This record gives sequence, C-alpha cells and structure tokens, in this order.
Amino acid sequence: MSVDELERLLRDRFDLGRADLVAALKTLPPQRPGAARLTENEAVLLDDHGFTENAEAYAEAAADAIAQMGRLLSTAYSSRDVAQGLGVSDSRVRQRRLDHSLWAILDGRRWVYPAAQFDDTREGIGLTQVGGLERVLPFLLAQDVHPLSVAGFLATPQADLAIDGQLHSVRNWLLRGGLVDPVLRLVEAGDWAAS
Repeated sequence: MSVDELERLLRDRFDLGRADLVAALKTLPPQRPGAARLTENEAVLLDDHGFTENAEAYAEAAADAIAQMGRLLSTAYSSRDVAQGLGVSDSRVRQRRLDHSLWAILDGRRWVYPAAQFDDTREGIGLTQVGGLERVLPFLLAQDVHPLSVAGFLATPQADLAIDGQLHSVRNWLLRGGLVDPVLRLVEAGDWAAS
C-alpha cells in the first residue's frame, strides 16, 4: 500500500489525516491480544462453549478507537484558542488544566482541549465552557481514565439524567441547565468507566 493510498483511505473512511492517526495511536495503550495466555484446558473450555478468538472484532474495535481518538484530537482547541476564547491569560488556562477544571490531552508535546467541554451553540460569544463542568471535571479526571472514556461519559445518555422521560448525556444535561449533583453522583458511582 502506498502512502497516497493510506492517506486516501484515512480521509475516506475516518476523515483523518496521517498526522491525526499517528497522534491517536500515541495516546492508546499497547494492546497485545496474545499477552493474556490461557492454559490449554481454559482455551478448550472456552472454545467448546463458542467463545473463540475473533481477530476481526479486535481489529474493528481498534480501528474504531483510533478513529474516535483522532477525531477527539483533531477537533480539540489549542491552549491559545482556549485562552482567547475564554478571555483569560495563558497562565489561567494552564492553572485550570492543572486543577482539572479544564480537560486537556497531551498531543505530542502540546496540550489540546477537547471541544466536547465547550458550548459552541452561542453565536457571537467567545468560547464558553459547558456550565457545571468546572465542578465535574476535577472528580472525573481524578479517575485517571483514558480520554475516550471521558468523552464517552460526556456524550452517552444516562438513565439518571432524564428530562420529560428522555435520557440525556452529561453534556446535554448541563447545557439544558440540569443540576450538577446528579452528574457528580454518576462520577462517584464509576459504572461508566468500565464501558
């Protein structure tokens, strides 16, 4: 496969460039499907009950994670963009990154700030953080989970966050003016981190 073909496939299949792919790969932990060895008896038992190894499923899951991470990084804001958008100094952005009231991911040698934590629906107004996230993020980020878990937590509808019978994601809940306490209880429960 040529470099040009790889570039075309990445753009066509995932809307990512090669640099986005490399950045996404660097953030993922090493996956070694063969590293967890089973005894021969364990393998036979699992095979006999239909739990066979599925390399295709592993490849699909890995490709999906890479694509998600690539999109997370490629749509993130730079430190300068966040400082300008929020109307604060670079130093204040750094302080908020360190106290976890802003969510940042190390992309190579620079910090980027995922777009999901910002409200982009208010035209003509600089960047604003989704209200309440400054209280949620310190607890969420203290869990030391992968950025895709944080993104999933913010974007996945939660049973405990319903408005008029409709489930909402943490992000939508907070954007609609929902209380922070139910979100903090979700973080504390920690069930979301396993998914």
